[in-house]
Amino acid sequence: MPIISYRGLNPAMALIRKAFYTLLIVIVLGVAALYFIAQTGYAAGWISQWISNNSPYRLAFSNLDYSLSSPFRLTLNQAEFGVKEREPLVKAQKLTVDLGDGFWQTPLSFASLEVDGGALTLSADKTGAPDVRSQRLQLRNVSVDVKTSEIALKGEGVNGGFLPWRLTSDLIPTDNAHFEFSASKLWLNELETANVLIQGDVRDNQLLLTNVGADLAGGLLTGSAKRAPDGRWTIDYFRLSDVKYQSHQALPALLTQIDNYVDGVSLTLNRADLINTNIQGDGWALSDFSLSLKDLRREGGLWQADAGSALFNAYDVVLGDQHLVNPVLNLELEGDTLKIKQFSSRWQDGLVRATGAWSRKDHTLRLDDVALTSLLYTLPQSWKSALLEPMPDWLRELYVNKLAVNRSIIIDINPDFPFQFTSLDSSGSDLHLVKDRQFGLWKGNLTVNASAATLNKTDLRHPSTVVNADANAITFSDTSAFTATGLLEGQATIGQSSDRPLDLSLSGRGVSVNILQNWGWEPVPLKGNGSLKLTLKGSLKGAEAKPDLKSSLSIQGDDGQRYPDEQKAVPAQETPTQQPQEESPAPQPLF
Repeated sequence: MPIISYRGLNPAMALIRKAFYTLLIVIVLGVAALYFIAQTGYAAGWISQWISNNSPYRLAFSNLDYSLSSPFRLTLNQAEFGVKEREPLVKAQKLTVDLGDGFWQTPLSFASLEVDGGALTLSADKTGAPDVRSQRLQLRNVSVDVKTSEIALKGEGVNGGFLPWRLTSDLIPTDNAHFEFSASKLWLNELETANVLIQGDVRDNQLLLTNVGADLAGGLLTGSAKRAPDGRWTIDYFRLSDVKYQSHQALPALLTQIDNYVDGVSLTLNRADLINTNIQGDGWALSDFSLSLKDLRREGGLWQADAGSALFNAYDVVLGDQHLVNPVLNLELEGDTLKIKQFSSRWQDGLVRATGAWSRKDHTLRLDDVALTSLLYTLPQSWKSALLEPMPDWLRELYVNKLAVNRSIIIDINPDFPFQFTSLDSSGSDLHLVKDRQFGLWKGNLTVNASAATLNKTDLRHPSTVVNADANAITFSDTSAFTATGLLEGQATIGQSSDRPLDLSLSGRGVSVNILQNWGWEPVPLKGNGSLKLTLKGSLKGAEAKPDLKSSLSIQGDDGQRYPDEQKAVPAQETPTQQPQEESPAPQPLF
């Protein structure tokens, strides 16, 4: 058998091996060169330009970090990405992407996205938004700016992420996901919070905020809520404690601002608690107050409830020139009716209590029981003109079924006619006090008495009267008071028509013959004590027109002297100096 020699093949095999090794070295060097070139600014610029020219998006980054040990993990330094001619979606010191299997089918689908530093800007723009999705979104020390039709949200120092995440036009993920975020500062519609923690899930198109915590105005906020697919919000619980907040606004303006926060939003509030809160603003202050709300909802711009409740209490409340100490207010809400289960407060050194109900349909307040005890109350300077002003629109009618005033002092320091009633007691029933937003005594029964009174420097003892009002007139009967030496008795009727017709009679026995002088009457040419009879008839007119009255006065002194002259008009300072003004078509109040 012949023997074959391979010596002739050795040079060829050596050449092949040499060529193979050379090619392998070239490939390695090429890959190495490509690896290093890809991480240069030149390559970053070329890649950014190519993506911007061949897609509707704009990408820019300074350089690329890449590791052969993680071939599908890319880190873009000083990166920006977004839709052309719009604010960048993301600006990051480092933007790390993991290219998963889905990336080769959907270019903006990633296994993970990590944003380190920089800013994330999201807006509910339904046109041209990039369809970015990732199995995991991780934020580290990022500023976030979110704007929708409902909220404007800004965050600083945001850390956290979504598992998974997808950018949608309304910014609410539609796929089931879990998320957790924290932020050093967070602004929600200009409301500033700090040290924020938010945990929740997206499940069946519902946004579930299972745990929300934050520092707000020096206090602590905790809560949980959910958002239904139709946009309806449900707050399961909301708790705000130890808040100290100062506003430059008046209280009505602040309440309007708070109401505007939820304007246009369908909201169900299962429970909300404000505990140990201190708030003050322009002309008002609430000290150590607590508020608990249950089972309320907001629909069509109105707060409603089928069986809701509200409980308010505070150590101190200042509203303008009014000061309430230890007020307690317990309300029940049923449909359009707000039931006042309890209201009590220390006020004007006394105690105020009331129960009743208010109807939103007709803006009528019906108080079942009102009690005022041991008040020391000085009437405001403009109390008469204030009562002539129309009541606010929410108070068109006011009824008081039972009124009790006990051991109170009422003072008016008006220099024109100061007065004071000491140890005042009063009881009333079936009172109609506001009619068509106008204050008055339109119906009801009232008895008033006091241990002492001073009417413009004239002292009286045990003054009392009985008042009865109906649709036609207000009648004062059984009116009497003791003077220093005698007794005054009288009665009067005031009509309920717009010109307020008056019919008054007053008699006195053993009284000073000039007792009426301090009440605006001209002095009479008599001295000492005696008996008197006075009648007044005419019209009290309205608030602007002066009374138009005629009077008759007769006095007989104890010494037999008489004052028989009939006065054709009211006292000098009361005499009208101008023609009566036209009657107002609206009903006028008593005062």
